[in-house]
Amino acid sequence: MRRFLLLGWVFGLVFVLFSAGVQAQDKYPNRAIELVVPMDTGGTADVIARAYSDNLAKLLNVPVTVVNRAGGTGIQGTTYVIRSKKDGYTLLASTDTPLMVMPVISKEVSYDPLKDVIPLGHIGYATGVIAVRNESPFKTLEELVDFARKNPGKLKNSASGIGTESFFNLQLLCQKEKIKIVTIPFKSGGEVMTSLLGGHTDMSSSSIISLGPQLKAGALRGLAVSTKKRHPDYPNIPTTAEAGYPDVNLNVWLALFAPSGVPKQVVDVLMPAVEKVFKDPEVVKRALNAGLVVEYLGPQETRNLLESGMQIIRKLAPEAGLIK
Repeated sequence: MRRFLLLGWVFGLVFVLFSAGVQAQDKYPNRAIELVVPMDTGGTADVIARAYSDNLAKLLNVPVTVVNRAGGTGIQGTTYVIRSKKDGYTLLASTDTPLMVMPVISKEVSYDPLKDVIPLGHIGYATGVIAVRNESPFKTLEELVDFARKNPGKLKNSASGIGTESFFNLQLLCQKEKIKIVTIPFKSGGEVMTSLLGGHTDMSSSSIISLGPQLKAGALRGLAVSTKKRHPDYPNIPTTAEAGYPDVNLNVWLALFAPSGVPKQVVDVLMPAVEKVFKDPEVVKRALNAGLVVEYLGPQETRNLLESGMQIIRKLAPEAGLIK
């Protein structure tokens, strides 16, 4: 009898220890998390992900590693995350481009951003700016538009690729005013700057982060920024709304996503953690120093931003000759 009691006690203890081990193993997170940036090292998405990864690691008490998987304007890295194991250990730290723009204009995209990712939070956005050389005769956006109206196709715009948010801002402007401005695509922001400063192009509709150093140095003149309020670092540049174009306001925004299919208990851990980190004063300072306009948006607001942006791109892409 004692033997059976002893065996029962042993089996009971083993069961309790096993159950505790399973629960401990199932607790999220219990190992390193990858933040996949689908762009090159040093880009806006990469800089911002590294600005908050350490704070997220401290809060979750596990390592959080930034991994760059560039290619296809963000398509390859985004696809990698969407196809990854749905356990919350592979997340997407990205700009909106591979989710909002590329699904509309690229045949390479095999995912549906409205079904295949879960927004965890939006940290802010990189303002677009329309700029010219300081010696340019155009002092205002109105003067530039007036010249373009009288000289169709004469103005050349330098852009870092075709299909960026800044590119579509210019398309919105051209559509509204029924003008034609030719966009010359370049591979990088450096090439855009070389072309503009060298007089090979007349203007640039680009991110203020890439044009910022030359704006501050006085080599470039900003005609309008694509924000509702003036940029705190460039208070002398009027907004597109002030110039009479309130709809010309597409910006490169940055957010964190999980692949759809991640368990609810994992999402319930990540969402409040992301909000706390994105609002952390230290993270905010780093993001501001990188040139970002910091604006936390929750998961649903981020999804709404994605949906509304895709609607705009779907409307503009055919007119710009960009449709998959």
